[in-house]
Amino acid sequence: MKIKKRSIFMLIGVFFLMILVFIGINWLRNIIDQFQNFSVTIKNKSDYDIVSIETGIIKGASNDIYTEKIMSGETREINPILNLKGEGAIYIKYTDSRGATKEETVCGYTEYLSGNSKVTISNDKVTIEQNCM
Repeated sequence: MKIKKRSIFMLIGVFFLMILVFIGINWLRNIIDQFQNFSVTIKNKSDYDIVSIETGIIKGASNDIYTEKIMSGETREINPILNLKGEGAIYIKYTDSRGATKEETVCGYTEYLSGNSKVTISNDKVTIEQNCM
């Protein structure tokens, strides 16, 4: 009987340890992501292809242009090369296959050009999740 109880307690302990390791890995991954070079993930849920994306510093002279087509339904990560002195904000300006252009702020404040933003483009709205530093 003692062996059975001991085995059950060990199994429960291992289970909780696995949960803690999983939570720790995800937490660590989020911390590391914030200190990597800034990236933008574009999820194109619109009916039109995205043909050009300009990423830049608002009120700054630094920008980067991405011209690989992002097809309707496709997701792509962009790693713009930008320069920043001090603090600023980051925008994207994208053009779709109809020629329509739209500009959005994807990082409202940054000092280090690190972290990431996720941009979901649909026909009627743009959703942005910012995680930048």
